[in-house]
Amino acid sequence: MCLGFFMVLLDSSALNVALPRIRAEFAGGLSGLEWTVNGYTIAMAAFLLSGGSIGDRWGARRGFQVSLAGFVVSSAACAVSPSLPALVASRVVQGVAAGGLLPASLAVIAHMYAEPARRAKALTIWGGVSSLALVCGPVVGGALTSAVGWRAIFLINVPVGLLAILLTQLKVAPSPVHGAHLDIRGQIAAVLVVGCGVGALIEGGDRGWASPLTCALLAVAVASLAAFAWIEQRVPHPMLPLSLFTRPRFVAGLAIGALFQFGAYGAQFALSLHLQNVWGLDALGAGLSFVPFAAMWTFASFVLARLVSRTGAKPLLVAGALGAACGAALLVPLGEQPSWSLFVAGSCLLGLGAGLMGPSLPAVVLGALPTHQSGLASGALNALRQVGGAVGIALFGLLLEEYAPGIGLRICLALVAVGFLATVAAVLWSMPRKAAP
Repeated sequence: MCLGFFMVLLDSSALNVALPRIRAEFAGGLSGLEWTVNGYTIAMAAFLLSGGSIGDRWGARRGFQVSLAGFVVSSAACAVSPSLPALVASRVVQGVAAGGLLPASLAVIAHMYAEPARRAKALTIWGGVSSLALVCGPVVGGALTSAVGWRAIFLINVPVGLLAILLTQLKVAPSPVHGAHLDIRGQIAAVLVVGCGVGALIEGGDRGWASPLTCALLAVAVASLAAFAWIEQRVPHPMLPLSLFTRPRFVAGLAIGALFQFGAYGAQFALSLHLQNVWGLDALGAGLSFVPFAAMWTFASFVLARLVSRTGAKPLLVAGALGAACGAALLVPLGEQPSWSLFVAGSCLLGLGAGLMGPSLPAVVLGALPTHQSGLASGALNALRQVGGAVGIALFGLLLEEYAPGIGLRICLALVAVGFLATVAAVLWSMPRKAAP
């Protein structure tokens, strides 16, 4: 389960350092590069909510294997893409497969480990893998791009994915099948809201906010949001019951997840492009530059975050968000001339803060709903996290394109710092003063 999960999340961050190579090969604009990242992220976010229901209907093991097979096939299609539009289309299919794979892997683990203590340990490892995949992405992506080419980032998924499918068949017992209800109309509306909303942000920066395509995308996003609200109020089994939004802690938890991903993914995207386009590093050099960031994130996720069992999630979320905000603020003075001491210090602090927050994020949303709605809460949180990351990449791509290199990066990092400070406010507002261990 962790092998498949790691592979899916690795693709989210490994591609960042390869974007300049892709742009050079296909002679595409920045909006095309953003779509190679956000096509995947948007599709994953839109299908996460329904992924759990589909897994329940098929059985979690079968859902995991089918989704992983789709991910392997679409990875191969990405690797042989002859053009940028073909690559974006293959990335969208990858995202759909990932949206089914993530909740299925979690359901399989929950089924395999019925005893609470063992299940908690397994879920901690599963959650730690997500942090490890995020921070290893730039290093792995840079090494593969420099040694073989950017297509190797996708080709490596094929043997790893096939191995995970085989191990699942050999080691995982068949999962029980439930009569899950699929909210098809709500799913279609959700896809349109997320896809057209983020698409309008990307195309607005590239074509202008008054362009017909941008206006059309915004109109479809707004209409789809209204349709989604109307559908969810009337269907007997809604994908996301609107009554949940009357719970302040649930709403705050979704906002915290979106802001976290906005800052973590957005900063990685902006810094990666700056290191290569302005400081002149190649893909491998940019990837290796993130090693201190990755090391601190991993240390915080696997060592310091274990304190959550003693202190509760709130202190770690507040401390992590403050640390990440300080790290982003420390990086703001970066300009056109390399300043490695400043980069290492700021990225280490940013990684340390984000690593503290990552494993503690689910506690906010899961604590807001009863136990039988944990799957829904997890799906909603992960969907909003992906949306936050997509918005960060789209917005930062726009800022980096519109402003001079140093100025654009400074605005991006300032927004990252503000986002993490807003996270502190949301945690303090939504969680009780003394969080239970």
